[in-house]
Amino acid sequence: MFNKFFLVNRLVKSLVKKEFQYFLCKGCFDIAAKKKFLMLIKALTNVDSLIEEQAKSLRTISYFLSAYPLIVSERTNRGCLSDEIIYSRFEVPVVTPRTFDCMIEEETIPEIRAKRGKHVVRINTTFLKRKRKELNLSLEQLSEEIGISKKALYEIENERVNPTRETVEKLEKFFGVNLKIPYRFTYTEATYLQPRDEFQERVSFEFSRIGIENSAVYSAPFQIIGKEENTLITSLSKNSKRIRKEAKLVKTLSSLFSSQGIFVAKKCKESSFDGIPILLESELSELENSKELSRLIQEKGG
Repeated sequence: MFNKFFLVNRLVKSLVKKEFQYFLCKGCFDIAAKKKFLMLIKALTNVDSLIEEQAKSLRTISYFLSAYPLIVSERTNRGCLSDEIIYSRFEVPVVTPRTFDCMIEEETIPEIRAKRGKHVVRINTTFLKRKRKELNLSLEQLSEEIGISKKALYEIENERVNPTRETVEKLEKFFGVNLKIPYRFTYTEATYLQPRDEFQERVSFEFSRIGIENSAVYSAPFQIIGKEENTLITSLSKNSKRIRKEAKLVKTLSSLFSSQGIFVAKKCKESSFDGIPILLESELSELENSKELSRLIQEKGG
């Protein structure tokens, strides 16, 4: 915990320097940061401490928010992570703090990924083919010069595999050019999680019934996330006491995410709290479509 505090503080300083808005949180992400784009960042001194449930929730929330999920870590159980290498845990990219700095400072870094104990690189295969043909070299001739098989070079040129870092360095030295493709953030694919309890299941079902794509989430300040035209973050609360406790957090995140935040409660006399609409579970079952939900949210102050 002590080391994690300093890691989070280091990342926040980097974000502030680059004029990002940020919010600290607990759960599947530790920092939400926004400037030209939105990032959800999980900070871990040891990336092997990440559990699959956290990663799935991080991917799910990132998908619905069109955010970039990212894990920033310093080491694994086996040793320190290397700078400028893009690692992966449960389909979430993992980078070191120094690589993170390069990313937000918009420095060009090559897309070098750790895969099965090797470092592989994405390269401009069109440029590679053109340079080979300019020198009238066959696949066999170039493969002999580089020290790899003709089949391996064929698969590289046809983007069936990414070459190792060592192979790329030999190709670049031979042609005297840069073949590496710069790393770019990518959005996560659609990811959905199953509800954990009856309350979460019923609300998720009602959203789906009226045409709102949604998913349950775990280890987050809200329990359901969905979207139609706008993203909808939904906190489930069984009583007013919990709503009062969580309202400020939901409001802050809704603003940072440019989304609509709501509470769904089993029972509550209030229609909103601190600007966040409070919908009753029973009201959801009476809605026929998402437009009626939007009207209900507006009536309650959303």
